[in-house]
Amino acid sequence: MQFFRYFHTLKNLKPVQIFGRFVFAYRRKFLKIIRAKRVAKIASELKEHIELNGQTELELTFLNKPYTFRLSEMQWKDADFKVENEKLWLYNLNYFDWINSEEPSEQYTTNLVLYMLLDWISQNADERAETWEPYPLSKRLSAWVKWLQRNKPNIETGSVIKLSISQQLKRLFVDMEYHNQANHLLENLRGFLSAGAFLAEEKQYFTNELEYQLEQVVDDLIDQLQIQFLSDGAHYERSPMYHADMLEAVKDIKANAALLYKQKFLVKELLHKAKLLTKLCESILPKLTNWLKLMTMPDGMVAQFNDCARVKGISHNQEEYAELLGASGYFISHDSDKSFIMSCGEPSPAYQPGHTHCDIMSYELAIKGNRCIIDTGCGSYQNSTLRLMSRQTEAHNLPMTQHQEQSDIWGSFRIGKRARITERTYNAEMKQLTIAITDQFGQKLKRTTAFSPNSIKINDKLLKRRMTGNFISLIHLAPEVEPELTSKDGQNIVNCKLTNGQNFSIISTAAVRIDDYISFPEFGKSVGAKVLILSNKEAETLDYDINW
Repeated sequence: MQFFRYFHTLKNLKPVQIFGRFVFAYRRKFLKIIRAKRVAKIASELKEHIELNGQTELELTFLNKPYTFRLSEMQWKDADFKVENEKLWLYNLNYFDWINSEEPSEQYTTNLVLYMLLDWISQNADERAETWEPYPLSKRLSAWVKWLQRNKPNIETGSVIKLSISQQLKRLFVDMEYHNQANHLLENLRGFLSAGAFLAEEKQYFTNELEYQLEQVVDDLIDQLQIQFLSDGAHYERSPMYHADMLEAVKDIKANAALLYKQKFLVKELLHKAKLLTKLCESILPKLTNWLKLMTMPDGMVAQFNDCARVKGISHNQEEYAELLGASGYFISHDSDKSFIMSCGEPSPAYQPGHTHCDIMSYELAIKGNRCIIDTGCGSYQNSTLRLMSRQTEAHNLPMTQHQEQSDIWGSFRIGKRARITERTYNAEMKQLTIAITDQFGQKLKRTTAFSPNSIKINDKLLKRRMTGNFISLIHLAPEVEPELTSKDGQNIVNCKLTNGQNFSIISTAAVRIDDYISFPEFGKSVGAKVLILSNKEAETLDYDINW
């Protein structure tokens, strides 16, 4: 069994993802290319001369977990903390995104931020430490540059920060995550371009070597933007959360490519490529923006598919819209009454489906502006129990053979044998969506969804059985929904009342059981809610209507 699991996992990978992993591990463990101790010592001396006006502490919150730092004893690495933190929490600390928060805190004064930058430089002289891993390094470079473009430190402090940026760039170029691909690689390239363009404008610590490296990075960005964004505008990992991040990344790439193009002392080939990159960003940004708008629910937050927290999307007017997006594999229906989005796509991209869930045929539904049926979200990347709970088939609103996964999810970010879509159509005239799949075991399932004013009718069928287990259909209600089960004339009726008084009902001839589940609207935040489990022992077909 393990052989087949590895076979189905590895067969989809690119060679660089296999062999590049060993090269990356070797470089991270053994390769030292910069001398950061001297810069660290200067930074340590400089930070003591920054006036903090009596501020001695800083409270930061990541993944809904707050922590109060003593400025004189700042902690950056996992070993600095008395208790173990989730790696993503530590990453967020080292991203430095918080210094550019849309809701600026009074505690983030110019002097405080400069102190924190110098403190990080002074305490992180080991380029092989976790704080120098390429992903947080890339995010940090983007954050530092964005802040420095708005704030001008004095010459001495600015020189030390720029010198550190140039050293971090040297390390990042060696550690680019070609073995990881996807959003990690795009973040690496974005961070390098941001910092490289910044140093080119400042003319300080900009070298011929960096100019050569920038040309390669611009080439890679042109390639990756065309690879990672699909024809309908979606980022190919099919996560609205990562798409929102990548949309901001493309905006940054555009701005910094344009900034690079203004530096006329650069070689002509680099200037030409920077101009091409700027135009490419301009051409794809409208599609990227529109896709995120389509994936935004009436509350202004994105629908939660795959690895996704409920982050801010792009609000829209709920104009009537119904379309099956073939490239990204989402069906989207918006009107004045409802927002309905269904996942109709396979694990994507095939060679890096680490953020994919077993959610083909799952949907989210908002009625009259209120979320009613939701995805369970993503609770954690590090907690293996929560990770599996979020990715598994039973965490989604779909038909399944109980306890049998659509695809073979394993590890934290692995998928072996995958479910395949065999039919996917939308009849606009009949307002009917049909999707059929073959799961990892060869079982065939089909879902038909028909839309009418004030109702949605769903029919689920198990066309071919290969595994034992009850055929069930799951409906995860939003935490704000209070369900009450009644029966009348051979039908089971679940009357659903939202806390704001809005009502809707789910009616089925199938047996209905109400159980508890945990939803994760954000990383580190769990909320209890109710799930409906529909089953039919007499036939392998299930029907239910959603009425409002």
